[in-house]
Amino acid sequence: MRRGARAVMKWFSLLYVVLIVIQVYLAGEGIFGLNVIKHSEDCDKNGANLVAQHCVGNSKPLDAHRALGFFLTFPGAILFLIVALVAWHSNTRIRTISIVVPILTFIQMILPGTGRWGAALHPVNAILILGMYGWLFHTLRKEGPETVEVPAAAPTG
Repeated sequence: MRRGARAVMKWFSLLYVVLIVIQVYLAGEGIFGLNVIKHSEDCDKNGANLVAQHCVGNSKPLDAHRALGFFLTFPGAILFLIVALVAWHSNTRIRTISIVVPILTFIQMILPGTGRWGAALHPVNAILILGMYGWLFHTLRKEGPETVEVPAAAPTG
């Protein structure tokens, strides 16, 4: 069961690498798709005026980034953590990274709502997470399938 979980973890980490790159694209497309970003000083914190509905926090162009991000950070991170725990890799570094990276992925969902300074860590954490998933895939791919050693039969006679 552990060998199967390790195989799932390897391909799951590659899937995360690809989806995080797509996330970065969706964030860039959403932010640079805002035609009122040059009027960002018109955005107020309460969203009381009509211009505020077009501000970054309330923008529709970021909905695709938010939707994919939800699935990556909540159900996806929990599933990855479960797989990592079932795999329980014998290498301490791989085991630690495979447990820490889904926790950081989950924290990624919380960062945008923490205010200006905390939210600034959102892209930094994304780079860290991308690197960790990439390292994990590379290391697990390089490792190859596990071999089970069968003890030699004792000579009889």
